[in-house]
Amino acid sequence: MWSAPIPVGSVKFDSKAETASLQVKNVLVFDGFDVPNALNTFHPEGHVNSILNSLKMTWSGTIQHRSYSNCDPNAFRGDFFEDLATIEVTATTPPVPARDCPVTPARHGFRFVSDPADKGTTTVHFAQIGREKNGVFY
Repeated sequence: MWSAPIPVGSVKFDSKAETASLQVKNVLVFDGFDVPNALNTFHPEGHVNSILNSLKMTWSGTIQHRSYSNCDPNAFRGDFFEDLATIEVTATTPPVPARDCPVTPARHGFRFVSDPADKGTTTVHFAQIGREKNGVFY
């Protein structure tokens, strides 16, 4: 799993319009949770593994509304909208120079650019947005 903090204001959610969006630029992504991957000398933990040059996701077009609530010790409740979603992303991995010890080949970096979100090539199998409360916040 990759994780990265995102700037305040990058996420917008409107429960009345049943829409949400996530938009970020130039976010450094660190590999820190996948132990075998993080211990690999090609992408050690704490080093930038990729850069999200731009990422834009939108959720809209509610298909179904769902609410859930339970009161057991793991209390959880929420209101959710099953929606359609689109994504548009450009991401790069930085080049890595060759090393002698341990012997690792150079990597020249990689760049991925998706189709524009409005082109209609995003395939959605499931997308959901909503609000939830759990544990002590229930």
